[in-house]
Amino acid sequence: MGDWLGGLGGRWRRAVNDFKEQFQMPGPHMFLGQEPVLVGYDRSLQPADVALDPDAQQWLAPTWNQPPPDFSEVFVLLAGTEGGGAFQVGVYINEHRLGILATGDSADFRAILAATRADGKPLVGVAIRDRDASGGWALHVYRPEAVRLS
Repeated sequence: MGDWLGGLGGRWRRAVNDFKEQFQMPGPHMFLGQEPVLVGYDRSLQPADVALDPDAQQWLAPTWNQPPPDFSEVFVLLAGTEGGGAFQVGVYINEHRLGILATGDSADFRAILAATRADGKPLVGVAIRDRDASGGWALHVYRPEAVRLS
């Protein structure tokens, strides 16, 4: 009886481990101190390219121990910055800045960033992480849905 229960326990642990690995995402993972606002995004629009900072590659690398996918979607923190008189959106994972959006692309996020800043909540968007022509990571943020007035 003990061998049977021991065998059942071993199979159960393997099944639970396999299940957890199947649904584990590659990361990187964000940790926020408060509930964020998630940007409603439009997949039909061309995503905005992120001009990556020099050290962004280390923060974009998947955190799991499996071969990295060539394409995945990740959550990113978006924050508006005023630099040189131009409004730009900084793209972050946790406290690590990955890069910025071009001024024209940043304009698409200005209104929603202002609203979340007034509420004191972080703004989270969804981005595509894929490979560039040289094999490094590239990042593209989905643009927000158009606000429809009724």
